[in-house]
Amino acid sequence: LRAGSELAAAGYVLYSSSCLLVLTVGDGTHGFTLDRTTGDFVLTHPSMRIPDRGQIYSVNDARYFDWPEGLRRYIDCIRKGEGQHPKQYSARYVC
Repeated sequence: LRAGSELAAAGYVLYSSSCLLVLTVGDGTHGFTLDRTTGDFVLTHPSMRIPDRGQIYSVNDARYFDWPEGLRRYIDCIRKGEGQHPKQYSARYVC
């Protein structure tokens, strides 16, 4: 294995109703959607970035009482819309 700073490229592919290739070669991250009629990947998501703050949190809520106290407090705050960002998050539950 090599350090991440030595990577030349990284990416992943999502398969669903469409096929999306996400790729970086060191100058931003870009998304390409497969055009099934030509077999080409077309740039559809240039310069992808993770937002500073999301709108959804996802946790295994069934294990709430097994979580560390700090994590429980944090999740309770975002459920109520309290804390640094006063808007409530939406939950996406994972079991």
